[in-house]
Amino acid sequence: MKKVSIIVPVYNGEATIARCLDSLLTQTYPCLEILVIDDGSSDRTRSVLEPYRGRIHLLCQTHSGVAAARNMGLQRAAGDFLLFVDADDFLGCDCVERVVQKQRESGADLVRFSYQLVYPDGRIQEPIDSFTEEVFLPKAAFTEQIYPYFLSSIRFNAVWATLYPRELLAGLTFPTGMKTAEDAAFSLEVYTRAQSVLLSMDAVYFYVQTPTGLTRRGLGLLDKYRANLQLSGYLLEKLRVWGMDSFPNRLKTYLRPLMLTIHKLRRLLQE
Repeated sequence: MKKVSIIVPVYNGEATIARCLDSLLTQTYPCLEILVIDDGSSDRTRSVLEPYRGRIHLLCQTHSGVAAARNMGLQRAAGDFLLFVDADDFLGCDCVERVVQKQRESGADLVRFSYQLVYPDGRIQEPIDSFTEEVFLPKAAFTEQIYPYFLSSIRFNAVWATLYPRELLAGLTFPTGMKTAEDAAFSLEVYTRAQSVLLSMDAVYFYVQTPTGLTRRGLGLLDKYRANLQLSGYLLEKLRVWGMDSFPNRLKTYLRPLMLTIHKLRRLLQE
């Protein structure tokens, strides 16, 4: 049976980390290792984690950011496959079993599965970009059905809700110099390396909507704009690798930081 390593970075997650870990420890798939990286939390996170010793691998570092925390997990992971789970979020009880089975049946390099939004009032809702059918995509289909999303949306940016074979990630790390969008930079490289991906309708990842989550870290609009501008540099390099280095795609890449910032501003005004 293939081992799956689950990497969980946490910073000041005292309110949510227990629910997250409980969902991992009750998985129906038995061959797991759970690596929790405490990124120098200043709240009671460490106290919450202590009773889980023996059932998880607890790693600690001085506060260095989520990229560095995930990199530590990558260095220590011993599984055949890897999953990333944010400390705010949780998995359905058969998540790992289902996605490993999907990988075994399809032979895909990556299994990207669906998720559900969980709101503070208890509501659970499907996101507007849910997969509407299960699709196996070979490399030849990436230029139409994967790579364009990196130019105009954030659909494949997040590293959670994806099963990765460890060998595909060999030598790959998250960039530590970005305040946000480091997951998108990582995903760019992963999808460039991958030869196939299965898009699964299984909505077994629960993405909790909180103002303090990893993707809502209180960064100002200017910081987010700068990070996405840096990401545009990565994208321009990938356009050449993907065979998509055209004027329209370059224009989309240049405009992407501005469009994302405008979208974020609209959301803030609506809140």
